[in-house]
Formats: sequence, C-alpha cells, structure tokens
Amino acid sequence: MEKVQAAVDNRRAGFHPAPHSAVGLAALFLLLVGCGGLPHSLRRDIAFEGDKLQAAEHQLANVQNKLHQDEASTPVIFQNVPEPAEWDAELRSARQKLDTAKNDNTELQRLARRNRSSSRGEAEQLLAQERTLREAAAREAQSVDSAVTKWMDLSRDPSRCVAEMQREYDAIRNDDLTPVTKIVTRAEEDWPAKKNDLQNRLNALQEIPKEATTEWDSTQAARQAPANGNIATLLHVDDLLGQQEAAIQARTKELRDLSGQLYYSWDKILTDLDAPRFGSDHEYRERIKTVRTHILDVPAKKSETSSEERWVSVSPQAYHAVQNDLGMTIAHKDAGLYDSEAQNTPQPPGFAYIAPESQGSNQYGYWRHEHGESVWTWLPQYLILRELLRGPDYRPIVLDEYRGYRTAQQTGHTYYGQTTPTSPPRYGTHGTYTEQRYAQSRYAQSGGFKGSAYASHNGTFSSPRPEEPHPGMAPNNGAGHRFGSSPGRRFGRPGGFRSPGRGFGRGR
Repeated sequence: MEKVQAAVDNRRAGFHPAPHSAVGLAALFLLLVGCGGLPHSLRRDIAFEGDKLQAAEHQLANVQNKLHQDEASTPVIFQNVPEPAEWDAELRSARQKLDTAKNDNTELQRLARRNRSSSRGEAEQLLAQERTLREAAAREAQSVDSAVTKWMDLSRDPSRCVAEMQREYDAIRNDDLTPVTKIVTRAEEDWPAKKNDLQNRLNALQEIPKEATTEWDSTQAARQAPANGNIATLLHVDDLLGQQEAAIQARTKELRDLSGQLYYSWDKILTDLDAPRFGSDHEYRERIKTVRTHILDVPAKKSETSSEERWVSVSPQAYHAVQNDLGMTIAHKDAGLYDSEAQNTPQPPGFAYIAPESQGSNQYGYWRHEHGESVWTWLPQYLILRELLRGPDYRPIVLDEYRGYRTAQQTGHTYYGQTTPTSPPRYGTHGTYTEQRYAQSRYAQSGGFKGSAYASHNGTFSSPRPEEPHPGMAPNNGAGHRFGSSPGRRFGRPGGFRSPGRGFGRGR
C-alpha cells in the first residue's frame, strides 16, 4: 500500500514514468481501483440511516411518554380492558428492534471509518438489516400512537365515534348486492365446475350485513350512554364495522373479477428477449404477445379474439428462466378457470387448446384422419386464434407430436418437440419452428443463439420467409388487434404434414 501511495504522490508532483512502463501504470490503476474503499452512495446511505435511527428513537420515546401520561390522566377509560397491556408489549417489541438496529449501526460506522472495498458486502447486508428493523419498530410505535389517540378522542367526544359507527353501519346495510348476485348466478350456470366456489364466496359476502346488524344491535346501550365505561365496547365495534365496510367492497370486487375471468382464455407468448447495458447495469426485458379469447355466449360458443404485444421489464432471474423458451407460450389459462389457475410451464403455442386423444374433439376443433395419420383440425371460427398463436405459415399438429407434448406435461417437463435426446428441437429458442419466425428478434441479432448446438455457423438462425411478419418489429402501442367470431378464411397449407414422431422436453 505504501508503494501505491508513493506512486500517487509522484503523479501529483508531476513525475511521469518512462513510456516503457505503460503496463506498470495499468497495473497501478487496477490496484488503485481495488483500494477505492466503499462506494460514495453506500457511505451516504449509512450516514442517512444513522439519522433515521435517531428519529425513530425519538418517536418511540414520545409514544411511550404519551401513553403513560394518558393512562395517568384518564385512568377510568383504561380500567378492566386488555389494550394497555397489549400496547406496552408492542412498544417493548419496538424497543428490542431498535436496540438491535443500534448495534448494526455501530458496526456500520466502524466499517465506514475503515472504508475498505472488501467490506462492501458486509456493509450492504448490515444496512439492509438495520433499515428493516428500524422501519418495523416505527410501524409498531405508530400503531400504538394511533390507537391511544383514538381512545383519547373518544373519551373527549363520544358522540363523534357514535356518528362514525352510524355511517359505517348505514353504508353496509344500504350496499346493494343484487348486481353482483346476478353476475355470479350467470357464471354458475355457464361454468358449473365453479358453482360451489362462487356460491361459497357469495354466501360469505351476504353474511357481512347480517353480522354488522348483530354488532350494531349489541351496542344500543353503549351508544345511548357512551361515557359510562362503554368506550372500549364502542371502539371494538367501531373497528369491526370499519373492517366489514372494507370487506364488503373488496369481496364484491373480487367476485366480479373472478366471474369475469371465467369468460376468458389467454396465452402469453414470449416473442423476444433483450438485455441492453446501461453503464455497469443491465435492463432485462421480455417482449410478450398476449392473445385473449373472450367467450361472449357460452351455450352458443360465440367469442372474439384480440392480441397485443409489448415489452415488459423483468428481474434477471425471470429473464434467465425463459432463455430457452423464445416463441413458446410461457403462461396459459383456459376459459372456465381463474387467472390464478393459469399454467406456467412453457409449452408450444396452441397445444393447450387441443382435445385429448380419448376425447376426440372440443369447442376449438377435432382430430381428423388424413394421409394415414390423425391431424388436429381447428373449427372455422377459431382460425384467427390459430393464426395468432401459430403464425400464418401453419403446419398441422399430428397425433404423435401431441402425444409427446402430453407425456412431457404429465411429468412436469417442457416439451420442445425433440424426437430423440440428440435431435434438434422444433420449439423453443433453439427450435426449427422458432428459426423460421424469430431470426429478426433482438435476442437473435444480439447473438443470443451462439451457444446453441443447433445454430448456424455464424451463431444465428436463417432469415424468415418473406411473407412472415417479424415479431421484432415496432410494437403496436398496446392497442392490439381484435377479431370477431366470423368463420374467416382458411389458413395454412392443404393436406397433412408428417411429424418426425414423438418428442419429450427436458425438465425445467
């Protein structure tokens, strides 16, 4: 270190080494960078956190003093109730957290004074822990302060609490549940598999006004004489009514949303990946094409399909998790299911809409025997959906390929369409199907395919066919395309396409 400092002093004094020592200067520079100490931003955050810790100490002390003063000044309202003991316990918990945070801060100050770059990881971990403890202690102190303030306000003006209780009760009682009941009833008829769940949720919603009435009636005497030792009762029921008022709104919205989700199927297709560098940082992005089919009339099987495509920012972990899945459906939800029940194992686009071999057909199409093998055939009203999922150069899916997909799906694996462990995949980032459609993607153009055993000699795939659109083109600003339920025209090539056979994807 003395040699490094001497070199720095020489440079400041105007001494310059001979030209032949350029390599030595480079090594010196790297050594100086390695000895640069903690980043300025980290040392600044450590100082700020110390100030915030002191503020939290003052906040906790003020709340403790206020509680003791209020208990001493109006002891009658705190007699024979558990709240004061609960508040004391909460404040003791806050004190313990702050004491631990202070220990972390002491160690942080020591690391800041030493200012060694090798301490950066330890300092960042201690800073995060101190911040978490301080914020938790501050929340506990604020919670106690709010509760005590509410008790004192009620003791000074009980009529205000009674008026607020009246407002909450009236809001609950006057909330009209008829519209949401009609929505749920229709959804239960259209999607019988969800009837029990929807009905249980509706029953729970309809119980809220009944429970509120029971609570309200139980406080009649306390409301008529609020100052006669009834403050605890009024506050308890006031809290319950407030929770019930919020719950009736939240559960009504939840029922509307869940019922509406049943009328949609959707797919999220990964059409591009990008990780541009900004200085020393990467921004990780996925380009997602979302295809939605809205079921307008379940008995009549009327629907409309829409599509939109846009870039979304993701975490590095999410980005790397789907690097093998370009062109794949990375999330799919069937109609008749909630969004939370979506499948998140990547799969080739469109396969989720195909009926099992034993079933033979469904609302989207049927298996047809053609040229010596079974081929999946889409119904005319779903040809637009097929094109949005599979592209205009559609090649029919044969039964052997679907069997491979089902086998992989049942074992929790991703199906990439490989016929043998060493054969090239058809789907995913390194698949032949992907090669035809995504060569102009940002991921391909940035060399993302270079690590593939199936890439061409220059590490990219061949250019797509002239008639095919490139997903890497300018986004449509989220407007999407909407298509009606008319039969439309027939897409794809006439006749069947012979699949090379079964394939099994590798596990994720």
